[in-house]
Amino acid sequence: MEQVVKDGLNFILGAVTTVKTETEAAFTKLNAEFQTLAAKGAQDQSETSVTLRKYLQEGITQLEALAGKVNSTVEEAKQKVSSVTSK
Repeated sequence: MEQVVKDGLNFILGAVTTVKTETEAAFTKLNAEFQTLAAKGAQDQSETSVTLRKYLQEGITQLEALAGKVNSTVEEAKQKVSSVTSK
């Protein structure tokens, strides 16, 4: 019985190690492919790409501003709730 428990534990440890190794390898490969594609995209200076980058940057800037406003509103609401509940 003791050997069965040890074998089961060793199996689990082996499986976890294998999954970890495979996950790290997949992440490394994915990251390398991402970097390759990003480099290719950075080289593309066509009018379409430049325009797309411009609009994406504007969109990101607007989203960041909106997120800042949402965070401020949430903080204000938390403070109001806190002041009401503490009375």
